[in-house]
Amino acid sequence: LLPSCLVFVLPFCRGLWTSTRLVIIVSLFLSTMLASRLARPVAVSVARASAVRSRGRVPAPAASTIAAGKNSTVKVMLRYLQTSRNMLNSRIEDLRAEVKELEEEVAKDRPADGAKGDAELEEMLEREKAKLAAEEDAEAERKKSEVLIAETEKITGQEQKLEFQAETRKLLDIVARSIYSEREVFVRELISNASDALEKLRYRQMTGQLTPEATPDPHLPLEIRISVDEDKKTLTIQDTGCGMRKEELISDLGRIGHSGTGEFVKVVESGADKGNLIGQFGVGFYSVFMVAKRVKVYSKSIKDPVDAPGTVWISDGAGTYSVAEAEGVQRGTKIILELDDKSHEFCNRQTIETIVKKYSNFVGFDISVNGGKVNTVKALWMMPKDKITPEEHKEFYQFIAHAYDEPMFHLHYSTDSPISVRALFYIPEQHMEKYGLGVMEPGVNLFSRKVLIQSKCKGLLPDWLRFIKGVVDSEEVPLNISRETLQDSQILKRIGAVLTRRVLKFLEEEAKRDKEKYEKFFREYAQFLKQGVCTDLKWKEDIAKLLRVESSKTVGTEMTTFEEYVDRMATNQKSIFYLCAPSRQLAEASPYYEAFKSKGVEVLFLYSSIDDFVMTNLAEFKGKKCMSVESSQAAEELKEIESRADAEKSEDEKKSDDNQTAALNDEAFKNVCNWLKDTLSARVTTVSESSRLSSSPAIVIDHESASFRRMMRFVDPGRAPVVPKVHLQINRKHPIIVGLDTLRTSDAALADEVAQQIMDNALIQAGLLDDSRGMIPRLNKLIEKAINGATKA
Repeated sequence: LLPSCLVFVLPFCRGLWTSTRLVIIVSLFLSTMLASRLARPVAVSVARASAVRSRGRVPAPAASTIAAGKNSTVKVMLRYLQTSRNMLNSRIEDLRAEVKELEEEVAKDRPADGAKGDAELEEMLEREKAKLAAEEDAEAERKKSEVLIAETEKITGQEQKLEFQAETRKLLDIVARSIYSEREVFVRELISNASDALEKLRYRQMTGQLTPEATPDPHLPLEIRISVDEDKKTLTIQDTGCGMRKEELISDLGRIGHSGTGEFVKVVESGADKGNLIGQFGVGFYSVFMVAKRVKVYSKSIKDPVDAPGTVWISDGAGTYSVAEAEGVQRGTKIILELDDKSHEFCNRQTIETIVKKYSNFVGFDISVNGGKVNTVKALWMMPKDKITPEEHKEFYQFIAHAYDEPMFHLHYSTDSPISVRALFYIPEQHMEKYGLGVMEPGVNLFSRKVLIQSKCKGLLPDWLRFIKGVVDSEEVPLNISRETLQDSQILKRIGAVLTRRVLKFLEEEAKRDKEKYEKFFREYAQFLKQGVCTDLKWKEDIAKLLRVESSKTVGTEMTTFEEYVDRMATNQKSIFYLCAPSRQLAEASPYYEAFKSKGVEVLFLYSSIDDFVMTNLAEFKGKKCMSVESSQAAEELKEIESRADAEKSEDEKKSDDNQTAALNDEAFKNVCNWLKDTLSARVTTVSESSRLSSSPAIVIDHESASFRRMMRFVDPGRAPVVPKVHLQINRKHPIIVGLDTLRTSDAALADEVAQQIMDNALIQAGLLDDSRGMIPRLNKLIEKAINGATKA
């Protein structure tokens, strides 16, 4: 459990341990144990702790902790717990295990004379027994209502034993056991074959090739039925499609690699809607031998007379098969799998329902398991946009994302150029990474002709768009023989480029349409967009259009865009100026901002630790360089802006500016600079004049990024932080600098203390002083001398 615990605890270890965060961590920790079947003993322990607390041995939890349960954040965690709980295979098995463990715990707590022990534990045990009884009764009723597919067909003809025509047993073994990564995909393959059979029948009916009078069993609906029998250990799948003759069973099932669907497409290629036909390789059927020790296939073709018998095909996958006539076969195909000893999990109804929903939920025909319809959610991405209701969007999003919230945005997109793609994307109300759950997996599933190819498909969208949930369906995706991976990654890249461009355009449109709603989205997902700027050179400027930041021209928490900033720039301004600070208050009080404020030059205020990297990687926007106000280049450009502004001032205004503050003359200033350089020789490389300061005595420039220093400390905590020598700039007009010129001759010791404090203050303003505790003794001395001086005066 230690790794799971660390995953949840580490992201919070640098912050404050509020009661809400404690509740979140406990919830997440319990959800992990639930998923790994370890929650039951914890539940017992919690019950015992509750019982002990009720007897007054342990204090009750704080009211703030209880109140935190009403917090929306905690509600999200409870949803996560519920999802984890629903992922367990059998609710009844869990309840039985819990009841058994509770009985053992109660037995330990009971006195030797057999009297009842802890009342709360006894009550909890009775409640769990009642739950178990209710679940068992419900399961019994459900089984009564289940509709199993019975084997009513009878073999009437003589069996004809044949060998697979062009392949050996070794090749069959390779096809059945080596090309698929998961055994469960045999369900997908059989459903895909059944769907194709139904599609062929529907095509012939729509084109008039098959009249109702000539159709066997015309009353049968077009559907796929699946039946699992836990007692007989069998799985049956039956469709009411076009069926197969004896010759077709021999050719389609007797030859590995022969695709009946492929042959059908060749025949009707000019007019058929191939988009609804799935099969193409002719090997999917043989995936049944991954789980079955014997397979029976009953089939009756629509090409045969109505009163003609059907055919049965039987094989154990050992290289031979047999065919014979059979009576009682209805139109279509019925496949009966006798599961081997290692595959009994596939005769569980819940397991099959889960597999159907995962891979084949969106095929174009109804699918039922033991009489209950499974594929109740429509393939919305194949429907016209204006025909989809908000309720259908909500249902589909919750199904595809395994979520309980509602989507903030949805994007329904389809195109045939440059490549045929249909996509339906959703942006959730919030993401889980902020709760310390680690990096999310991609949220988009890849489909081909409404059949799942890859869940959580990597490479379809950039990693910084992993918060998007939804589906992408493309008929042009080149699949390998198992239909689980792609043969050509370049196609995937082209699809990804088309979709990424459309997502960025969509977000830009939404930002203009509803500013308030978009800003809510941005506050939730800003870190992903910023990651894109830092890691994706192709899209970084397009992503930058979506960023929102505060600036010196905005009020309060109001945000602006880079485009709006550029539009407001002065004609002679060449760069986008920004300042990284923990808050707006500190940004406005920063000495680096003073000159820009006095000249009316707008500065972007960035508060996140990653923002420095974002601006460095963005580098420029619409031809304007991104420049930190802490750099010397920013000061030089400000001089150019200032010189033009000064040129427009009158002579009286210039004289007024010069006479506002008494400054050191050139010789005195040079002496102060030399003295500071000697005094601070271990900490500075150069001491020079700053033209940008007004109310601050000094700053450091061209120093390393404070964000970079924090990142390096996080990567290597054991590394002692070392502040390199810096370039110190001082304000010759500031009273501290003016007074320091006199103090260095009258009280050298005090002047030295002041110089060191000036240096530390400048480092703090630049975010470079890792630990300020070292200057506390010096500050105490300076305060003491200031008080003594004031007292004597």
